[in-house]
Amino acid sequence: LVHASNLFYTEPGIRLAERLSARSLGGRVFFCNSGAEANEAALKLARRYAHDRFGEKKVRVISTLNSFHGRTLFTVTAGGQAKYASGFGPNPEGITHIPYNDVGALEREFSAHGDEICAVILEPMQGEGGMRPGTPEFLQTARRLCTAHDALLILDEVQSGMGRTGALFSYMQKGIVPDILTSAKGLGGGFPIGAMLTSAKVAGAFTPGV
Repeated sequence: LVHASNLFYTEPGIRLAERLSARSLGGRVFFCNSGAEANEAALKLARRYAHDRFGEKKVRVISTLNSFHGRTLFTVTAGGQAKYASGFGPNPEGITHIPYNDVGALEREFSAHGDEICAVILEPMQGEGGMRPGTPEFLQTARRLCTAHDALLILDEVQSGMGRTGALFSYMQKGIVPDILTSAKGLGGGFPIGAMLTSAKVAGAFTPGV
């Protein structure tokens, strides 16, 4: 049996969730079919978490230019490449793109819109953006600002995770811990699987049916 609906628990799924959780964020795991679905779930979770705790105005998402997060309408808009997002409008609103590794641009966004920002989504190493490692300063600034402004830090490790940079997940080399982590590709080695990992506290924003 290689697949069962998320309606059901399966023993292999539980074992995999426990292994991922024990080796990363130590919380909950949501399984899906792809990196795009994992990132879609992460962005939806961040908005729902902010909505429930801070109200309807906290919806802004900060992303980076030349990033890639998937091909659903939400993730293709969050990705910083217009060639993938054009022709499908109107696209989801409230997403701002800044240059990758630009600490000043990130600080300016939080200075101007900190109360409205629900999440920052970053690849700790850009893949389609040209194999550009995120600097520790940039990633640590994102972590600090998210914490200060009650925003969630989402790290897209669909390409950089599962040992591809020398650690199980690339964030482990940068001196930070995200609120939400996504994985796919190397997680299945060709098998169509994605995963979103987060703490039990944040995961609580998703209830049955949501």
